[in-house]
Amino acid sequence: MRTIFSYLLQMLLPALLGFVLWGLSRPLRFLLLSRKEMYPGPYREGALLACFMFLSGLLALTLTPAGFWPALLNGHFPSIPQPFQGGVNFIPLRESWALLQYYLRHDMWSAIWINFPGNILMFLPIGLFFGLLSDKPRWWKSALTTFFVSLFIEVFQLFVSRGTDVDDLILNTIGGLMGHGVFLLINRLAPGFVQRCAKQRKGCA
Repeated sequence: MRTIFSYLLQMLLPALLGFVLWGLSRPLRFLLLSRKEMYPGPYREGALLACFMFLSGLLALTLTPAGFWPALLNGHFPSIPQPFQGGVNFIPLRESWALLQYYLRHDMWSAIWINFPGNILMFLPIGLFFGLLSDKPRWWKSALTTFFVSLFIEVFQLFVSRGTDVDDLILNTIGGLMGHGVFLLINRLAPGFVQRCAKQRKGCA
């Protein structure tokens, strides 16, 4: 639990940058929608704000070298490694199975949580936000969006010497699909909320 709290803390400061980006992009969004005689209601703006803040935190956490944010939060200058020093795995499941066996032998349950369910749950909000904010939400669109976000992260991690693993790509995409499933559940239980997150046409309540 301490490790999870540490990751959330590391995402907090970059999430504030997401708040700033949301505010700066607001006039442009309103202008583009007004040309279509539409406007973003408060529910949509709230969902967009949450999306901006989450993505800023996620990208800051995954696109920086390992140990970058803990060093910064402790008042130290982070060390920047040479690029292309991290491991690369293109064979599905092989490395994950070996890691799982190692973690189980050494009772490293925190590492199991972070590397497996954590890699799924971390990308769940992408599928959820895509469903809430897309004009025509579809499960395969959520999956593709999550896949390409994850692919960008995995490729970029080569330059900050973090591990690049096809299994992370698979787990992240599963997370996006689960997020779309959460969106479908919300749409079933609270369809009015989902409708309010859509773009509103001017003159309609």
